[in-house]
Amino acid sequence: MHFFYYPKWKHAGTEATISWDVSGYYMYLPAAFIYHDLREVKFLDEVLTKYRPTPYPYQTFTHPSGRQVMKYSVGQAVLYSPFFFLAHAWASASGAYPADGFSFPYQFMISLGSLVVSFLGLFWLLTLLRHYFPERVVALTLLLLVFGTNYLNYAAIDGAMTHNHVFSLYALLLLTTHRFYAKPALGRALLIGACLGLMALTRPTEIVAAILPLLWGLNVLRRSAWRERFAFFATHARLLVAAVGVTLAIGSVQLIYWKYVSGDWLVYSYQDQGFDWLRTHFHAGMFSYKAGWLVYTPLMAFGLLGFIPLFRRRPDLFPALFLHAALFIYVAFSWSVWWYGGSLGQRTMVQTYVVFAFPLAAFVQWAFFARSQVLGEEHPPAPRGGEQGKSTTLTALRVLLTGVILLFIYHNLWFTHQAHRGGLFLTEQMTKAYFWRTLYTYGIDHDDRLALDTPEFFPGTPQDSLLLFAEDFENRPVSCGIAPVSGQGALCLKESDQNSPDFIIPIQLPPGTWLRASFDARIDATRYNIDNSAQFLLIFRRNGEEVKRRLIRIHRVLNHNWHRAVHLDATLPAEGADELVVAIWNGGAAQPALLLDNLRIHHLKK
Repeated sequence: MHFFYYPKWKHAGTEATISWDVSGYYMYLPAAFIYHDLREVKFLDEVLTKYRPTPYPYQTFTHPSGRQVMKYSVGQAVLYSPFFFLAHAWASASGAYPADGFSFPYQFMISLGSLVVSFLGLFWLLTLLRHYFPERVVALTLLLLVFGTNYLNYAAIDGAMTHNHVFSLYALLLLTTHRFYAKPALGRALLIGACLGLMALTRPTEIVAAILPLLWGLNVLRRSAWRERFAFFATHARLLVAAVGVTLAIGSVQLIYWKYVSGDWLVYSYQDQGFDWLRTHFHAGMFSYKAGWLVYTPLMAFGLLGFIPLFRRRPDLFPALFLHAALFIYVAFSWSVWWYGGSLGQRTMVQTYVVFAFPLAAFVQWAFFARSQVLGEEHPPAPRGGEQGKSTTLTALRVLLTGVILLFIYHNLWFTHQAHRGGLFLTEQMTKAYFWRTLYTYGIDHDDRLALDTPEFFPGTPQDSLLLFAEDFENRPVSCGIAPVSGQGALCLKESDQNSPDFIIPIQLPPGTWLRASFDARIDATRYNIDNSAQFLLIFRRNGEEVKRRLIRIHRVLNHNWHRAVHLDATLPAEGADELVVAIWNGGAAQPALLLDNLRIHHLKK
């Protein structure tokens, strides 16, 4: 996928490797080593004009000191640095590419380096899991993680994002922790500290990973466990201090940068974004169609369920892994931008798949390789009599579970494809209606895009309809240079006349009745800023108060067919309504004209 399906290093603009957030993580390197301008970042405007990594500058913000401060922390730039220096040497020596930090050698090497990091992470995780689970369980677990979760996207395609790199650091952290408790040594303590330091320097909230080495192997079911752990720390206090010292030393890099650039030791660079600690977005983060973790990566439900067999089989691993998972989810979904912009599902969870690999492996072992646990027997005899029936039932359940897992893998592969070449996954815009109208389909039907605005569509084809309202606009001369659809008049909305009149239709119909508002539309220019698209609105009122509203953004369909009929369906609200208001708004400055003709309101009958 990295080289043949969607090689981002071959793409330009916002689809290049160094684009969007990656350009922000990366900006330290050209600023420090090419342009020698960490305080002003004056080269950014030229980069945005030439390479278009983002449509607008957000990689830095203006500090009260007047200096430019990077939005993102420096850790990811540190992780990129070996591949950046290779790319800079390549560009400088070749003469074929500008050594400006953003030409092809830099795009390719950052992308290739990220792929190398993903392979290292999987190797470290493989090595780690083999200490705790049989080979076949480990193999199946890794296959599920790679092909059944959004790790595939963030390792093979969007690998330059932080999640792939932090995933690998998690794997190295836990592998080193395992070895440290088996044989404490200074080198291992320093490596634990380095992993934690780099993780926190890359994503500050990853400091919660400190729970893992502190509680690793702590079997809380044993009364003496805590006493033994404190005795271990006391015996190896020198190593503990060394690990903490390395973590703090690496973290100080960010403080030094802030002090150098702004004059302040501490700077909050996310400005209007922050944590809603008392109003977490747990339900939305887990289950919403916008970016719900289990909606787009349902296979990880088995990772959550796997904590049950993990507790039974490995109570020494359960406390560290479960507490980390719970705390991480709480922190992740307390973030105000809980959908994590540009995310396929919940990208913020990807690095935790190292932690979730353990309960997932426990689930795999319990479900596929541990007949005795499924039947509740410690040492089951060979099946005979009634046991044969249990064995048959178990086989059937495993076949069913295999089918579900294969569906979840297909689900992940389908969304990965649609996020890139397929075009049906629209990050940050997904809705329940659009999700189900497009799921497992191929090819773009632009009418489906209206489901991003409204959840209501008349099911099937109306058997009959009753005309409630008609307006042909024949008394309106055309003033926008677009020919009417029929007759001599039409409604023109343009920069100087953005709003239609409110068309008010009295209605005396029962709740749940289907109405369809339709019109013919014409444009003479596309409008790609859909958020600023012309809007067609239906507003239901009762006793003068609005009780329901539906709208569509007309350019979702007009951009691809400049002359077509458009309709919007809606049902009367449960509390009833006595009038319907129809309005069209062509808002925003300097918008291309929009012509509307033949407005109709129908009562649809099934």
